[in-house]
Amino acid sequence: MLAGKASEDFVAKISRALEDAGRRGIHVTAGAGSCDLEAQQFAGRPAEDEDGQAPPGRPHHLEEPPGPRELGEHDGTSRLCYFLDGVQSSREIGRIETVPVVVATVAAAIINRCDRRFSRMPLESPPVVVQAVILPRGAGDPRVEALWELLLAAGFSELAPDEVPSSPHLVLDSAEYTDPSDYVGMRESARVRVRALRERLEGGMLRRWEGDDRVLNSDDWIAVDGQLRDIRESNRRAIGLIKSVARPEFVGKDVGMLLDLEPGMRTTSFVPDWQLRRDQSERRTSWYLRVWPPQRGADALGSLMRIEAPRDTGPEMVDEISRWVLAERAPLAKPDPRWPSMIYPIHYVERILKPLVQGSERTYARLERQLASNGRD
Repeated sequence: MLAGKASEDFVAKISRALEDAGRRGIHVTAGAGSCDLEAQQFAGRPAEDEDGQAPPGRPHHLEEPPGPRELGEHDGTSRLCYFLDGVQSSREIGRIETVPVVVATVAAAIINRCDRRFSRMPLESPPVVVQAVILPRGAGDPRVEALWELLLAAGFSELAPDEVPSSPHLVLDSAEYTDPSDYVGMRESARVRVRALRERLEGGMLRRWEGDDRVLNSDDWIAVDGQLRDIRESNRRAIGLIKSVARPEFVGKDVGMLLDLEPGMRTTSFVPDWQLRRDQSERRTSWYLRVWPPQRGADALGSLMRIEAPRDTGPEMVDEISRWVLAERAPLAKPDPRWPSMIYPIHYVERILKPLVQGSERTYARLERQLASNGRD
């Protein structure tokens, strides 16, 4: 958990770097306090949808003929015992002329359910919460480079391309090649970089889970909120739950089949078109599951969930996993408006993580006030 001291250290380190930058003639203008990059993200398409291509191509169907499938009899039990989720918050606190200075907080956790009780899975690493300053170092602006070096001197750490975060305070490059006058593009690159940081934190936790003796010596599975991005061959008992189906992976008459899917039924499995254009290791078996009937005031996609599983998951296992997910419908994930396509354990993880990133808003506000005060001096 992000302790108060860690948040204070984050502010102190940035403040020290900004003061040193000012003495070198690098002026950082205070940002707009309402510039919440996540709010802008959700105003567009969902984050889970960003890896797809628009418009989608035809997926590779793994069962013939494509269509709806019954799940068969089930007793309401589930082998999903672990649940992984992450959250993020980012804000532009200032600018060096057109270059945005973005700060971010990401948090992730794995929850274990045993005897109907939830408990956080203890992990020595990676840290549960990571805070970062994000700069477009690749833009080649010498002032950005100077601020980068001052942040390192203040105690921030860099992150290698494939490294899992091990330090709670990082400085990250948002772009390799950026037009230094493209303010909107640099801000979008920063938002994408925050998302990548959260996914890397989640991936590190998933690998720690896979290597845990308690997991290796059991038949327990883990449900990950979002796409599966990191599955080891040694342990493949993981599924991804994509609860936002803003742009279905189907085309043509298959879209009508999906919209008419009855509650408690699934589609035939497939590999999305955009995954077919990637490395074999990044391909997953996917299918849609109608969790609840369409809700009043919502469209026909609102209670659909796309599920990802390891590529060699066969139809019988697809049915079994779908039955586990349906068993997780109670209790309802309310009051979250996404509850028709969200299982309660994932809602529970989000509920304990969100205060960690929401508390960082006070940190951002302090930095903005400091920059505004410097501007008046």
